Amino acid sequence: MKTLIIMLLISLSMFLGTFITFFVNSKKEKVLGNFLGFACGIIIALLIFDIFKEVIEELNILWLILLAAIGFIISKLLDKLVPEHHEHNKSKESKQKNLFHVGIITLVGIMLHNITEGIALFTVIEHNTSILLPFIIGIIVHNIPLGIALSSPIYYSTNNKRKTLLYTLFAVLSTLIGGIIGLFFSPIFVKFNLPIYILGITSGMLSYVVIDELLPTAKKYNKKYYIAVLMGILLMLLISIL
Repeated sequence: MKTLIIMLLISLSMFLGTFITFFVNSKKEKVLGNFLGFACGIIIALLIFDIFKEVIEELNILWLILLAAIGFIISKLLDKLVPEHHEHNKSKESKQKNLFHVGIITLVGIMLHNITEGIALFTVIEHNTSILLPFIIGIIVHNIPLGIALSSPIYYSTNNKRKTLLYTLFAVLSTLIGGIIGLFFSPIFVKFNLPIYILGITSGMLSYVVIDELLPTAKKYNKKYYIAVLMGILLMLLISIL
């Protein structure tokens, strides 16, 4: 129980990213494009410097391709379940629906990532105290930009801080769900190395979020979105070095 409480406190760091989104709130569409581009960079860097690398090291590149393809297809199917979001006109309501859709798809990808991260965090807290402090610091630091990636499309589509905080809470609690899974099924997960397979599937889901949702939307709101993408990548690269 103590471990789960620690995990909850660590995962709350994602709210810092949400509060940053509130602080720099602006109605200008270029700012929104920058936010979404920045979110793209964050997730791209997370995939390249963290998830892809870990799956290849634990399995191999062929497994990564297979699992990522499965995750990509799952996201595509989930995308069909979310209400129609493609813009048929340039009305404010249509744009808001599109943004909200982007936020929901991003939430699904981040939640699955957080569940696997929660399993790993539970294992480290329980069995690997020697690397506990740097591991916790790493999670807290990278949770902040993930909070931005999640909250920016939701907040800009709803202009509702309470709703944005609620969706961030879902992402926060998904880490706790990973911890609970680790508590009850840790021996099974360790024996069959299941977290790495879940992480591979997650890589495909997050790739879909970037390719089909965030990048096209960021480009629509700001033609120079690529600058923000590079800034997001550089920030996560700096975090990984530290």
